[in-house]
Amino acid sequence: MRFRRRGLHIFAAGLLGLGPIAFAQNSTVLIPGPLRSFLRMAGVSQKAAPEDVLPLFARSVFIRGYSGGRPSEYLMLLDRYVAQARELQALAGPAGTLKVTSCTDAVPLLQILGYRIRNGCGKTTLLTTADPDRAFLTIDSGFPLPQLEEALQTGQTFTMPYTYSQVPGLLHEGDWFSISTSRRRGISSLIDAIVDDPSVARLYWAMSKLDPETRNVLLRQPGLRRLAPVSAVLDFYGGELTVRDNRVVVPGGPTSDNAWKDIVGASPQSPGDFILHLLAKDRGWTAAYFDSLSRASREEQVHLTEPTRMKQLYEAFHPSDSDPPATRGVFRRAPDILVLFSRANWAPDGTPHIPGDIDTWKHILADAPRNHATSEWAKHAKGWNRPEQVLQGMVGISRTDMESGPLQVFLQTNAIDRARGNAKPLDPQTVRLMASHFSQYANWFPLFAEFPELDNDSIQQFINTAQTVGGISNETLRGNALGSFQAIVGIWQVLARQGEIQPAMLNASWQHMLEPFNKVQNDTELFDHARESLGQLAMAAAGKPNCTQDEWISLLGGPNQSSREGRAMQQEMAGRIRSVMVDQRLVSLDTLFTLSDGLSALSQGTTTADKLLPMAEELREFEMPRAILTTMERIEWAPRGYSIRHAQLQARTDMTKLLKSQPNKQQLENARGTLAAFLRDTLVGLNYAYYEPPGAQMLHHNPVFVRAHDFTGTTVSSPERAWMIAELFGTGSPASGGAYLAGSLADLPFALAKSEQDFIVPENVQALIWRELVPELLVSASMPRWWEITAPEMHAAALYQRAGEDLIDLARKNPEVRSHVRSILEDRLTVGQIMTVDDAWNSKTASPPKIAPADAFYLASLYRTRFPQEQAWSPADQELEALSKEHPEESRPDRIARDFGVPHPVMDSSYGRDLLAIKPFPFFGGFSSRLFGESWDSNNFYWARLADELGYQPVMLHRLVPELTRRMTAKIFASHIEDWAALDRAMRETGEDFRHSIAAQKAAQAVASSAQ
Repeated sequence: MRFRRRGLHIFAAGLLGLGPIAFAQNSTVLIPGPLRSFLRMAGVSQKAAPEDVLPLFARSVFIRGYSGGRPSEYLMLLDRYVAQARELQALAGPAGTLKVTSCTDAVPLLQILGYRIRNGCGKTTLLTTADPDRAFLTIDSGFPLPQLEEALQTGQTFTMPYTYSQVPGLLHEGDWFSISTSRRRGISSLIDAIVDDPSVARLYWAMSKLDPETRNVLLRQPGLRRLAPVSAVLDFYGGELTVRDNRVVVPGGPTSDNAWKDIVGASPQSPGDFILHLLAKDRGWTAAYFDSLSRASREEQVHLTEPTRMKQLYEAFHPSDSDPPATRGVFRRAPDILVLFSRANWAPDGTPHIPGDIDTWKHILADAPRNHATSEWAKHAKGWNRPEQVLQGMVGISRTDMESGPLQVFLQTNAIDRARGNAKPLDPQTVRLMASHFSQYANWFPLFAEFPELDNDSIQQFINTAQTVGGISNETLRGNALGSFQAIVGIWQVLARQGEIQPAMLNASWQHMLEPFNKVQNDTELFDHARESLGQLAMAAAGKPNCTQDEWISLLGGPNQSSREGRAMQQEMAGRIRSVMVDQRLVSLDTLFTLSDGLSALSQGTTTADKLLPMAEELREFEMPRAILTTMERIEWAPRGYSIRHAQLQARTDMTKLLKSQPNKQQLENARGTLAAFLRDTLVGLNYAYYEPPGAQMLHHNPVFVRAHDFTGTTVSSPERAWMIAELFGTGSPASGGAYLAGSLADLPFALAKSEQDFIVPENVQALIWRELVPELLVSASMPRWWEITAPEMHAAALYQRAGEDLIDLARKNPEVRSHVRSILEDRLTVGQIMTVDDAWNSKTASPPKIAPADAFYLASLYRTRFPQEQAWSPADQELEALSKEHPEESRPDRIARDFGVPHPVMDSSYGRDLLAIKPFPFFGGFSSRLFGESWDSNNFYWARLADELGYQPVMLHRLVPELTRRMTAKIFASHIEDWAALDRAMRETGEDFRHSIAAQKAAQAVASSAQ
């Protein structure tokens, strides 16, 4: 097989513009052999719909088929499989059946399969490898070789249907041959054209994502040949392209046509020219700008596409000659402009909201880390005097990927002001202070968007206190101080989120909690001030300065409940926390505080050492795992940097020896200081235990997991790591001392979920489950609590979903309703998802289109708001109307969205839960990959509906949501990185399995009852 890189032939074909070709819109493509085997070899999900097989196959070819311009092993195996399948097809003959009646008949088949017969015919017959390459393909494609061997041993006839598999194809196969630049002779099918030419594969995939009307227009003009050179741009940034009534649907609507004509160089009313110019201009960056605006909501587009503003923003976004193409790399570029356009904040007069003031942003740009973009805009910023110019600067910077640059500061401060309702915005001093420390505390600032009650003084106090704690020179003391400080802040966040600290007390309790940490000078002071800080928190939550460990666990388990079911669930949640604390062998707060008081009393002569010995011995109950390597072996093989020294120091602490030696006052004071390390671990353990992911293993089977947490960043030699989201280290090496997290406790639910996700075993062979998505699914199950959910609210959440589904079904028959429904869904669904709904509406089958539960809720809630005059369209809507009158507060869509939504720390810069009017984000690489996971927000809506329909009380969501989410994750069977349908399918399969299990339990109970 010969492969050829994309080169001048494709480029020349594009320039020559060989003109449009007459295309057939639908064709049938024949794939040699069973479809199941082809899907296995092509890396396509067995659950892919027939019409998706070839597009997904094409995507796999251009993504995985080439490395450095040369064919990968994947592609070579795939090509050899197709050749082998054709040989088997020929052997099967016109009847389409492989038939073996004897060993003689088996020889031709075995030669193709790469095997031969050993030990002759009969019971001792064995099939052994003759050609390893062919044998590998035989096994990997799933050929039933054991059945063939058994048939030969028993003398039975082996038969296997082996015919072509038929799948739908785009256009006519010959149309794709005509643009292929492969030099390989004998190309006879679309499969060959895709395998042999990555440009054909990528264009096929890109065209498959367009709706039929748009695709038809592009086929007429400019045609496949002229689209081939820009296939990468069409793939990355063409997903939102739509042509209606022979004009391109542009962001801003028809009133923006002239502005787009000026930007692109062609009119949207000439769709072929417009799209070709759009894809080709500025090395793909114009298309990236268009796509980002297209994905913004209609409300945002009204502001962003004002003609003058839109052209000025593009001038800011316009790439320089030295910038790389927008298609360089495996993933899309410029994720930040998509976030900026989706979550822009506007002043009442329609101008962009600027946190602080314009002068603030001049200083921020001047002080920003230097790269080409920030240096250039720092010069422009000197002349800024209007909010529009600041927004232009942020758009210009967005083209450069940065994790903590000025744009990230702009998004975060806007999120805080938006949460405050712009009534009490951040002042310039606070914005500048946040910007100057953003690289350190970026992962902590979303907390202030979740709790807008925390004022500017509270933000400044947090930064100043964090600077003080992080500036401690002694590394061991600093690590213990950072752990204790962050753990207490984490406990405050939990209690505030659960409503156990009253809103009116949030600000004061925050400031009182932080204050003691400004005084830490040594280990003893750390212990005392951490205890004082915890006492301030206890005062705010429990009304008393001292709480036992059981009382703390009870507070974290949930607020006091009035119902019997609620009290039982609160005890269950507390039991889960207690279980983690026991498995981590953490010393209780009661022991630590009582022992500290006893040491003080002993130094004053008011108690005896004998009374303290039992508590001192509790410190020794923890033991390190037995070392499997010698000291020299550890020195040679252990990874450099941090290991588990903190835990090792604790294991060597022997306070009983000290107490028996008649210590003096200074020794007793120092002994109290050694308790600071144990206190840190207990406080950190409470945080870990609260956010235990579904199916957690390390929290229960690695007893040093909490103690080994590296708060100082020693592992990666980066002090800033101490405040960033923790990462997992120490895996895969027996000399590492065990896996542990290095970093801060910010966004701890995500860090723990990321650490535990690999313990969930997929149910399907060759299942694709995204590492970037699963942690977000687990966070949506481990972080929320459901104490404030009432039965009417959960029932309303279920009714909204049913009403939305009924509305979708009604739209099939009613053109006016369809128009309204489509206009609402276009703010939540991508063009591809809308196309799926359109296909279902136009289908002759009776089944209604399916949309995700969160989308159904969104549709029903907005439809009722926008068209209140319309009569109820279904029994679910009628019931919802009655419920809204009886329970107006609990049926409010914004409350339901908040209670059943998910956190969006990257997309919305907040740890608060919500349902955003945003289309699913495409996949980005690097630190922006979380945008993809945060786009899926349907799980909790669906679990709530399931619980409501099965008659569960809302508090049971604490048990149901984690378990169902874990089961759903195991069922995911995706075909590609943005396969949203796979998530919906796994979620619904989990729900149906759960319904059946409950029905089976009820049936068994009924049988048992009747038998009695």
